[in-house]
Amino acid sequence: MSIDPRFERSILAEFALRERRARRREGSHSPRALAKRLHGGRGELVSHLRRVAHAVPRRFRAVAWLHHAHEADVTARALVAAGLTKDERTALTLLAAPRPDQGSVLRCVRALSKAPGAPGYLARVVARAAIEDRLGGAPPTGETLTALRLLPDPELTR
Repeated sequence: MSIDPRFERSILAEFALRERRARRREGSHSPRALAKRLHGGRGELVSHLRRVAHAVPRRFRAVAWLHHAHEADVTARALVAAGLTKDERTALTLLAAPRPDQGSVLRCVRALSKAPGAPGYLARVVARAAIEDRLGGAPPTGETLTALRLLPDPELTR
């Protein structure tokens, strides 16, 4: 017994439609997949990326998923293939420039606070969410508290 070709086409069309809807809802399917490919063997880092991505509004999620991509030497071509806009790629460059291991959190945040335009804002929102995630619910103190005061709250940008 064979399947009616029209029925098969309608089922395949329904699957394709569901997949497109899911991608639209998520908004960061390709950046998420790239992040998992880049950091697949580092479970804690992927968990951090997931938490940060869910802590920011949807329009910041691509940058949130990939804010550690510089550690894996990601190429600009891979970022373009993942669907990142020019502003998002520039935000990732800003986040990669001030490396925390090269100075204090406050120094890195001060550099981000001077970054102009949409890329600077994208980077600042993601940086704050990342710092808050690393705190793990503990109250910020010292330089970290000052740094958080320089960055916009992701909850207020929704």
